[in-house]
Amino acid sequence: MSSARIRAVVVAALAVAALAAQAAGAGVVSPARAISGPSPFSACPNPVAGNVLNAEVEPWVAVSPHGAVAAAWQQDRWGDPNEGGAHGLVAWSSFTNATSFAPFTTCSGGTASNNGNYDRASDVWLSYGPDGVLYQVALVFDWFTGDDAITVSRSTDDGATWSSPSVVYRTKHTSFTHGEDKEAITADPFHPGVVYVVWDRYSDHKGPAFFSKSTDGGRTWSDATVIYGKDAGTIGNQILVLPNGTLVDFFANYVALKAGGYALSLDAIRSSDGGATWSGPTVVSPMTPNGAFDPKTGEYIRGGDGLFDVAADPSTGAVYATWQDSMFEGVDQVAFSRSADGGLTWSMPVRVSTSTAPTAAYRQAWAPSVDVAPNHTVAITYYDFRLSPAGGDLADYWSATSLNGGSTWSSATRLTTSSFPVSAAPDAGGLMVGDYEGLAHSGNTFVGAFEVTTTDPANPTDIQLVKFN
Repeated sequence: MSSARIRAVVVAALAVAALAAQAAGAGVVSPARAISGPSPFSACPNPVAGNVLNAEVEPWVAVSPHGAVAAAWQQDRWGDPNEGGAHGLVAWSSFTNATSFAPFTTCSGGTASNNGNYDRASDVWLSYGPDGVLYQVALVFDWFTGDDAITVSRSTDDGATWSSPSVVYRTKHTSFTHGEDKEAITADPFHPGVVYVVWDRYSDHKGPAFFSKSTDGGRTWSDATVIYGKDAGTIGNQILVLPNGTLVDFFANYVALKAGGYALSLDAIRSSDGGATWSGPTVVSPMTPNGAFDPKTGEYIRGGDGLFDVAADPSTGAVYATWQDSMFEGVDQVAFSRSADGGLTWSMPVRVSTSTAPTAAYRQAWAPSVDVAPNHTVAITYYDFRLSPAGGDLADYWSATSLNGGSTWSSATRLTTSSFPVSAAPDAGGLMVGDYEGLAHSGNTFVGAFEVTTTDPANPTDIQLVKFN
């Protein structure tokens, strides 16, 4: 047989095998694999009880313009009774296939001179600029003094190494429970070196939305300004940058009711001048999450109820939103809404999660994330219990995709290689399988980072990475 014919046969065989693998995997490109390992902070002292060594939670993921993947998470989460934050933040880079960390806390090498003299870190978020600079933002704080700050570290080698943090905002509070919260960072995809950070202030219930901007690649930051503070408060602020340069800040908005309590909605405000001024709010949708729970024990799952995720199409400016909501059948499901006009008007929410388990407790779905690829495919990921036997609490992570902007959705694709018990998650104000998971894209392939539990008490959770389309 000629060499040309041999090559043709081999290529054909590989094509058949690839098609078979794609069919068998229902769209999964690569099996999920653990990217977290033993804690680099195991020698760090724990002056108060509750730290869970080797507990990794709340991963985020970002992809560079040249396709490098970076992920980051909280390392060694504190659980009850002194719940809040972690020893530090750990990052993983596909450039090195290894982990690294910035000196956000004293456990990770932080000092007063490098802006890292804090006990704990939380709420990690990543974003790449169009020049390939990677930004990592952290909420850092001291348990005993109430001091807290929003700080940012940058990497020019896809997360292999990190700079000393710069300070976005620093303040002293009377206690840990009255500080900054839920910050997110967005590098402007059209303007190298321009970066935005938003967050809320946790006080009594929730606090106003704050904004700061850097125009020198995250080295210095503008004074923090309140961009929304009219109602009882906001949480979960995220900025999207539309193709026309408009900034849209999304947040869960708490509005006090005269009869007592709060109404919750997903709202958005807009800026057409780089964040100098902002519009009034547009309501995306009311939000009515009940919170997910362990179907075996009834214990609350800390999985992002009251939060959300958003994504913008990089060329059309269409915007997509997802959150968990009880509106469909009384237990939380994945809700989705879309806007074809850059977030000005929104579709009625639809249910994306598709479990048909025989009881409602096993049909719960929670912690959804959303992203959109350059070919306009929209993806959503989430957890549910559909494969758990009755009386168990085994969860899996799933994806669904849409080729028509969310009008219809594919069947769910399983992203976990094995189910895991939610009851093994760290108890941190609930079984912590959130508050969020990461989802991004590399070309038209989606990249997800998510938490799973293990059966090893010395290593209760892992962060896994998966690619799918």
